[in-house]
Amino acid sequence: MAVHDAYARFTPYELLLPDPEFPDRSFTAITREAEERGVDAGNPAAYVMLGAVQGALAELRDEDAGAESAHDHAGILFHAYHFWRCDGGVVLAQRKTVRGLLAGGAGAGRGEDELAVEDEAGWAGGLQGRAGYVQLPQHLVWMESPDEPPESVDGFFWHGGEDGVLHLAMVAGMRRDRPGCVVVTVPPQPLTALPGWATGPAREGGGDFTTSLPGAELDGLLGIRTPAEVFKLASLLLGRVVRKRLEPVAPSAPPAISSQSPPNDADPRATTLPFAVL
Repeated sequence: MAVHDAYARFTPYELLLPDPEFPDRSFTAITREAEERGVDAGNPAAYVMLGAVQGALAELRDEDAGAESAHDHAGILFHAYHFWRCDGGVVLAQRKTVRGLLAGGAGAGRGEDELAVEDEAGWAGGLQGRAGYVQLPQHLVWMESPDEPPESVDGFFWHGGEDGVLHLAMVAGMRRDRPGCVVVTVPPQPLTALPGWATGPAREGGGDFTTSLPGAELDGLLGIRTPAEVFKLASLLLGRVVRKRLEPVAPSAPPAISSQSPPNDADPRATTLPFAVL
C-alpha cells in the first residue's frame, strides 16, 4: 500500500480557510443572517445572495478575480459551510473499496459490520440533513475533458438537504505546485433518485469509468467524463457510508511504509481533521 493511501490527505475544506477563525467568524454570521431573514441556506441560489456569504467570498478571492472565480468560490463555500454546520466528516475511501464497488455494484463488499437497511431503495434518506467529504485514493480517478488536461480527482463534497435534495461538488487538482483546486458542481438530484444511479449506465454506449490515460490498465486508473459518472460513484460510496459503522480516528503524522521508505516532503500533506476509513 502506498503511503499516500495510508492516511487522509489535506482537504479542500482546510485549503479554503484563510485562517483558523474563519468558520466561527463567517459561517456563524451566515447562519445568523439566514435565520433572521428566513432564508433557506440549503438552497444554493438563496445562499449566495446572503450578505454574510458575499462578505466571506470577499475574503477568499482576489479583488481582480472575475465572475468565473466568484462562481467557483461560491460553490465550494456552500459545501464548506454545510460541512461545518452539519459537523461533517471526512471519509477516506480505500482503493479496494472503490474498485470493489465499481466491479460489483452497490452490494459489493457487504460484511458483518454493515448496518441493516430495511428499505434498500430508500437508504439515501440516511443522508438527509448531513454533509461530508469523501476522499478518493490519490491519482486513482481522473477528470477528463476534451478541452482541458486531465486532473486527478481528490474527492467530492456532499450535502443532503432538509428538502430531500443531494448537492455534490467534485474536487480535482489538489497539488502542492500550484494554489487552489478545481471544483466542479453537478446539478442537484433528489435523494430518492440516488440509489438508482448505482446500477444504471453512466456513459452512452457503455464503458463507465474507462480512461485512455497512459498506463491506465497497468495502474487500474479510472476516468470521469460525464455528470452521470459522478452520481454513480457518489451513490456507490455514499451507500456504504450510510450502512457502515464508521469510527473517525484522530489525524496523525503520515506513517512510513517501512524503515526503507519513511515519509518525506514529496508525500501528500496529512489532514488535520479526524477521518474514517471506508
